[in-house]
Amino acid sequence: MQSKTYIYHYTTRRQMVKFKNITPTTYRQELKGKILVTAMSLFKREGIKRIKMDDIAQALSISKRTLYEIYENKEQLLCEGVIYEYQLRLEQHRQFTEQAENEIEVVMEVIRQDIVRLGGINPLFFSELAKYERVVELLNKEHEDKRLRSMEFVKKGIENGYFRSDLNYDIISKMSDAVVQHVMMSKMYEEYPLSEIFRNHVDILFRGICTDKGIAALHL
Repeated sequence: MQSKTYIYHYTTRRQMVKFKNITPTTYRQELKGKILVTAMSLFKREGIKRIKMDDIAQALSISKRTLYEIYENKEQLLCEGVIYEYQLRLEQHRQFTEQAENEIEVVMEVIRQDIVRLGGINPLFFSELAKYERVVELLNKEHEDKRLRSMEFVKKGIENGYFRSDLNYDIISKMSDAVVQHVMMSKMYEEYPLSEIFRNHVDILFRGICTDKGIAALHL
């Protein structure tokens, strides 16, 4: 029996390398990516607390041991998942910005993507993120990076006549942060869907900062 099992695994491995040209290193990297995508999907759908490492391993049809060989614990997995998704959104934003005709088109696409994204996220996911110190540190860094990028974006919009030049955008950014904090602290998401809260917030925000030229191009 041992000989047959050995031959079976050996043959399967040779076929995998021969037909798919996958090295052990490549396979491990692909598996890491699959783990991140699957885990983040489960976290956002069910909440972080409800999902155990066993659930993630089972969803991927891998052993718990294999999962722990790649990610030591849930917090490490969550940290890398947050980084992965942020970098993915940045790349999507970069690609669309290169193709868009103006800043308003970029705004519209970002809003559309965020509404779709928020529509599939359990509010528990956001409230439970705050319980992981390393994740909070990452989110704060990402938030600051996003703020700086947004300021550069607004400057271009002002130069091209789409955004008003008479406003203090640092104040507006902080006011927007306060709105988000209030939504989470008051648990407004229990009364209204996150996507609806977000849509109403950005509708008022962007109409307020747009010039007449910007409003003419804005379709919310």
